[in-house]
Amino acid sequence: MTPGLRYLACLRLSADSDGSTSIEWQRGVIRHHVSSPLLSGVLVGEAEDTDVSGSMSPFKRPKLGRWLTDRADEFDVIIAAKMDRLTRRSMHFNELLEWAQENGKFIVCVEEGFDLSTPQGKMMARMTAVFAEAEWDTIQARILNGVQSRLENHSWLTGAPPTGYRIKAVEAGKRKVLEIDQDFHPYVTEIFSRIEEGQSTHRIARDFNSRGVLTWSDHLRKLKGKATKGTQWQSTIINKFVRSPWIPGIYTYKGEVVLDNEGEPVILPERPLASMRQWEYLVDRIKPASRAGGTEVRTGARSLLAGIAHCGECGAPFSSLLNSGHKRKDGTRVPGHRYYRCSNKFKGGACVSGPYVRADVLDEWVDQAIRDSIGQWEMYERVDTGLSQARELQSARARLERLEADFLAGGYDGEGQEESYRRMHKSLSGKVALLAKQEERRANPALWATGKRYGEVWGAKDQEGRREFLRKYQVKLWAWNDAIPDAGTGMVMDMGDIQAMVQELNLSKEGGMGRLLVGHNVPAQWADPELREFITDDIPATLKGLEAT
Repeated sequence: MTPGLRYLACLRLSADSDGSTSIEWQRGVIRHHVSSPLLSGVLVGEAEDTDVSGSMSPFKRPKLGRWLTDRADEFDVIIAAKMDRLTRRSMHFNELLEWAQENGKFIVCVEEGFDLSTPQGKMMARMTAVFAEAEWDTIQARILNGVQSRLENHSWLTGAPPTGYRIKAVEAGKRKVLEIDQDFHPYVTEIFSRIEEGQSTHRIARDFNSRGVLTWSDHLRKLKGKATKGTQWQSTIINKFVRSPWIPGIYTYKGEVVLDNEGEPVILPERPLASMRQWEYLVDRIKPASRAGGTEVRTGARSLLAGIAHCGECGAPFSSLLNSGHKRKDGTRVPGHRYYRCSNKFKGGACVSGPYVRADVLDEWVDQAIRDSIGQWEMYERVDTGLSQARELQSARARLERLEADFLAGGYDGEGQEESYRRMHKSLSGKVALLAKQEERRANPALWATGKRYGEVWGAKDQEGRREFLRKYQVKLWAWNDAIPDAGTGMVMDMGDIQAMVQELNLSKEGGMGRLLVGHNVPAQWADPELREFITDDIPATLKGLEAT
């Protein structure tokens, strides 16, 4: 080869390479060759790609690709210590060789000793590339078979354990498995429980920091005998943990769920932190609440029933206010009370008899009504499986159809390509099956038993949490002045989605509150629509749309 040419060193190391092909070894081989007296070449740059597979096209590699597309005029020769450092695919090698010929470049592979300026050298290089590709396919098959067998017996592969788990050696150290970290598990169960109760992850993080609870990273440092860094809990840390597929034990690779032969996710730990159903429920609980356009954003919880209670006469929502109180004759001041009032009447609307009632009276009745009516019912939640996967499902089905069409057209008839087709077909088929199941569950959301009772969950909430509870289940309340003469404020509460779920599961028991409405100080037919078959008069317009269940 002509002396004094400009050389570009091509260095590559994949994640599974050993020391025999280290970057330093490649660099030493290249520099020794370029500086030999016969060449006296100039090394103008290095394209060093680490953690890059040999199956990737040279033009797509992060460093080498930029040299080939943007800086081709800066070098004359591409040099690599071994051909497989350039590529392990014969197709990619031929592509690179044609590019070199079109652009007046040379390719040197030191260990193989190729002179690609001659027809014989090009032929030998192509043959070697074919053998290198076959070797790569053999290596990949061996790796995949090993990984598959380890996944089938639920063995841990490599790396640090996911949050909440620890690695345990079994079978005399021949195999490693994941099991729950019992020292950290109490905090995991506390996170789950508090989220199920409706507490925000910000509040949980703040409480953990005040109690000095170690984060997972500091917990691992402590286990290794290292000094902790004092990392603080944040809501983003808890949200990321809750959304992790490792909670139900799902194994992922590069962000993709790994599926078994039946298209089901591979569950690695024998006992995961939570079931799939509970995990879906937890993820649903921490997602931001969607608000319709124009919906008021509430920043405080000064009143429990604002936006929930309505005027029984006209249906307008209640607003709340705090009066200024008054002074007694002896000069002592009586603090003011918060009141609910009909917003229609307050603004001078058509409602003339809308109620004006103390908030603590109405709030206390709602509290007692919930405890008495549904307090002992088992609490169920609808599991929302998240955003629609319809577009991704359509895309996966289209890719699968194209793959099958290419196979039928002979596109995978080459040596070793049929096995590649089988792997791709299995992966795509499993993905289609999984996405189809997710869409089916999303269209028909299941009910999940929380293991608690409504009264227990309601009693543990503060006022902000209780109002969110009422809004979430679409509970509504109407109030009247003297619905029954001289009886005081009358109230009817619609139990909303709670009652709908109970009826769906047919959980109503004899003697329990099995009706849609709960009433206080109102005629019986107002709170029991079934009685309207016999008593048809005197039903407020605001209640006529509520039919018997």
